[in-house]
Amino acid sequence: MQLKKLILLVTVLAGSYTLMAQTDKNSIDDKQNESQKKIKKSKTQLKDAEANFLLNYYEQDGDHSPVTGGRGTEKLENVAPTFVVHIPLDTVSNLDLNFGIDFYTSASTNNIDYFEGRKTGASGKDVRSHINAAYSRDLRNSGNAYSLMAGFSAEFDVTSFNFGGSYTINSKDKNRSLSLDALYMNDSWKLLYPYERRSDGTNWLKDDKRTTMKFGLSYSQVINKRLQALFSAEVVSQTGLLSTPFHRVFFDDVNGIPYDNLRSFSHVEMLDDNRLKIPVSMRLNYYLNDFMRLRTFYRFYTDSWGITAHTASIELPIQITPSLIASPFFRYHTQTSADYFYEFGQVSKAMVDAKETQFYTSDYDLSDLSSTKIGLGLQYSPLLGVGRFKSPFVKNKQVQFKSIGLRTAFYDRSDGLNAWLVSLDFAFTF
Repeated sequence: MQLKKLILLVTVLAGSYTLMAQTDKNSIDDKQNESQKKIKKSKTQLKDAEANFLLNYYEQDGDHSPVTGGRGTEKLENVAPTFVVHIPLDTVSNLDLNFGIDFYTSASTNNIDYFEGRKTGASGKDVRSHINAAYSRDLRNSGNAYSLMAGFSAEFDVTSFNFGGSYTINSKDKNRSLSLDALYMNDSWKLLYPYERRSDGTNWLKDDKRTTMKFGLSYSQVINKRLQALFSAEVVSQTGLLSTPFHRVFFDDVNGIPYDNLRSFSHVEMLDDNRLKIPVSMRLNYYLNDFMRLRTFYRFYTDSWGITAHTASIELPIQITPSLIASPFFRYHTQTSADYFYEFGQVSKAMVDAKETQFYTSDYDLSDLSSTKIGLGLQYSPLLGVGRFKSPFVKNKQVQFKSIGLRTAFYDRSDGLNAWLVSLDFAFTF
């Protein structure tokens, strides 16, 4: 199920880190840089707090749901309001908070009990809540910086917590920096099997917890007045429950049998309980002229399940007016299939019975595929802000409505899945 991949693999922290996966089709893109220049302040003056309200909408459709064995609807809608707050605690330390709720409907989830007469096609509904916090501090004597972070999320069948930290070494001229970071995540699952597989009480999967550890290294440098570069590499180790309990797989003994008669033929997805991921990426940002910048990105990905992937993207922010920036962008992704992926009715029952293969899945996220994403970002940020109003929290304090951002994209994948993404961003200072 596509949403499950997003909410378990992605840890959103304001100004922080994102856990790498082989695809990132559901993720909301980074916000655009502001067009206006900030007013210079004394080093001893506390900066304003900032708050962003984001309203994200995502919808998709396809016909290869892993919940029904690689066949069936993947229709899903997700509405995700999110608040991101940046609070300067003093002149050298900051607190970032990120919290929100995902409201989603999923036809795939609704088909967990498909063979029990609950196959109306209507979408199942659920809610996921999440909160993340990060504390960062600049070290005046050395010019370096560090951060600490923690987070929690919960929905009907998964609860998750994470914590981590980073340390950044800056050059004296601030043109070069080296960052080391680490993240630990623990997911606890309710083992909800397909109804026909849980009625006999068998524990098909031996673990109900998933542990993820990430170690990252990045190096950034200002090469000249026009060109900046960022190189990063990560090692991500996952252990425990890496299968999704309610994903079905059908062996080759079902070929020719009508789907509605396959109740006794379904199997629970089985995946290796260890996975090592290694993504390596590079970003180049080039200042073309006063009105246009070029942003490029490339990532190479490989893992112990046999997937090798390449991702490349390009974005061209254009200053239409002093207050308006338009950013068209394009992203291309391609990957090889995991060793354990089989289409519906493709895995050999004889091979499984002879224990020639232990693992099998019909989740097309792990298939041989390519995808494209094309979209446009708009940001309206007048020099003096969109407007001002009195603070509801602090007497005699004004809040500046700083900017409005809109980002929309269309995603298309070679297996037939397609999606729309829209994100609205309202930025304030107070």
